[in-house]
Amino acid sequence: MKFAECNARQKKAFRNIYHASNWLLGGLENTMLDNPEGSEEYENAKAALANHEGLVAELYNMATTDVYDDGSCCFSQAAASYLKDIRFCGKEWLMARCEARIKKAGY
Repeated sequence: MKFAECNARQKKAFRNIYHASNWLLGGLENTMLDNPEGSEEYENAKAALANHEGLVAELYNMATTDVYDDGSCCFSQAAASYLKDIRFCGKEWLMARCEARIKKAGY
């Protein structure tokens, strides 16, 4: 499914999943860059990035509990309404988008 084919709620979900994936994957990649190879932090991040199903599940959880934007994450009373719209897309649809996003990122 393409972004242009989505309704307003689905567009919110697409954007939130995209930014949440940047937050998740970027954080794990930065952990690997910031720590020496073989360290506990490095190995934990490497294992997390190798666990495709775990990444998809974590991305779904992140995208349905917090609002992500370019470089930021928040939760507030206003965000609750935004998240409600996202959840109305349905778990199956959201999980498919999360799966596609993780695959597109190469994990």
